[in-house]
Parts: sequence; structure tokens; C-alpha cells
Amino acid sequence: MTSEIASESRVSRHLEVLSSDGTRLFAQEFGPGRDAPLLVFSHGWACQGRFWRPQIEQFAATHRVVVYDQRGHGWSDRGRAPFSARLLADDLEAVVRAVATPTDKAVVVGHSMGGMSIMSWAAEYPASVSELARGVVLASTGPSQLVDRSTLLKVPRQLRPRLERAFAASLAVAGPEVRDTRLSRRLIRYGTLGPGATVEVVDECADIVLRCPPQVRGMWGAVLATIDVSRGVDSLTVPAAVIVGDADRLTPAAHSVDLAARLGRRGVLFEFTLLDKVGHMSNLEAVGDFNSAVARLDRSA
Repeated sequence: MTSEIASESRVSRHLEVLSSDGTRLFAQEFGPGRDAPLLVFSHGWACQGRFWRPQIEQFAATHRVVVYDQRGHGWSDRGRAPFSARLLADDLEAVVRAVATPTDKAVVVGHSMGGMSIMSWAAEYPASVSELARGVVLASTGPSQLVDRSTLLKVPRQLRPRLERAFAASLAVAGPEVRDTRLSRRLIRYGTLGPGATVEVVDECADIVLRCPPQVRGMWGAVLATIDVSRGVDSLTVPAAVIVGDADRLTPAAHSVDLAARLGRRGVLFEFTLLDKVGHMSNLEAVGDFNSAVARLDRSA
């Protein structure tokens, strides 16, 4: 977590959370004090806690806002266990249990891999979700088939299976350190942002993503290539809001449409929000709409 966030919002305390395997996770809590309602934010692949800057800035005046770095990202340790969907659940369980209680439940917000963390948490720790969460937000995410349904590259249908295999393999490659160049920023913009993204949003997004260690990117990429946390969708028992941009290439809106329908059939869908001309980084691109959706769930939960 960088000092620019700390200078713009009141920092209540720094947290060091130990996951079930002993891995140290770095978290920060912003806000006025322990009597305020609790929001916990879980970021996605190749990002870190500072990804939630616009949400910290809005909600920290009235809420306890907790953000953490996924293992291997930011200031969190990598640990020794092979990365897996189960570790996403274990880490989120450790963070939520460190800050929430049955009388002070959290709205848990997850973006991309952070949304998968919530779904895995619901699959592995369903009792904890009911005990410690009053609602969840699944933003720009999907439970499975991430490679199959990605629209990053468009090719003829007959070549699609070969491309999917190559794309899955590329996710798992650590590769070299990616330099901050005009080309790298263009690639990040194409892959993660919508057509209306401002220069400032592109710069912030690139600065976050380019800080991810290549080996961590590859290790988590291998997990995401085949991840399936669908069981968690059917384990959610708290109100769930779904948010997605209609220009998301990494986790296209079809994922969220299916999620919303599935949650709706189970009677736990709170709201589905489709953001016009917004890409994968929905919380950075459409701050007002994203924060309003979180606030609506927070008020109702």
C-alpha cells in the first residue's frame, strides 16, 4: 500500500493477517473507528490493495474500509503452498475473520480474481459467509471458463480451440519484467479498459499492473487458466450484487449475466449493474456508478 492513499484517507491501522498455512498477508484499515459499518475489498490478478483507491476515498469517511494484498502481490508474502482456488478462500477467510464479527458483519467486494476469492470462500467456508458477511459484490468476474469466454483475441471459430490452449499456456508464463513503455500501456489499455478510459485511469491502471512480480503473475495465471469456483455460487446465502462493464474483454459480461441469473434463481441476487462502455477495471473507470452500486447494497444489508 502506497503513501499516496494514506495521505488522502484516514488510516486506522495496518494489519498483518496470518492465513491458515501461516502466510503473512498485508492489509490496511481506513475509516473513523470500529463503530462504523465494515467493507472488505479483495482485488484481482496482478493488482494490489491500492487498486481500491477510489473506493477508499469515498467510503473511508463513513465506513471501516479494509483492503488487503492477495498473496504474492504487493506487501503480502508468497508462502510455500502451490497457488490454488482454495488458497484464495483461505486468505479471504483469514482477512474477514480478523476484522468482522457476527455482530459487525462486512459487505465483501471482490473484483475479478477477488470475486473468485468470494466464490471460493463461499464454497469452502459457507458457515463463515453467513456468520461474517451481510452481502457480497461480484465485480467483473466469472466462476469458470475464463479462457474459453475471453474476447481478448478474435479469430475464426475453427482456430479457437488452438488459440484457447495457447492463451491458457501464456497466462502461466512468468516472463520477463514488463517495462513501462508506450507499448505496454497500450496493451494494458486494450486488455483491461474500455473505450472511454481517461489518460489518468490508464496511467493508474498501468502503474498498478506493472508492479506485479512476473513469477507471481505466472503462478496465479496458471490457476486462473483452469479455475472453477462454480460451487461457491450455489453456496452463497447473503445478498449479492453483480457489476460488469459491457466492454470487458477479460471477463466478458456473459459471465455476469449468467451469475446474476443463477443467483436470481436462488433468491439471493440483490442487483445486476451493467456499465456502458466500461472495461474490466470497472471500479477505476466508472467510479460513481461502481460506488453507488456498493452503497445500495450496503444500505440494504
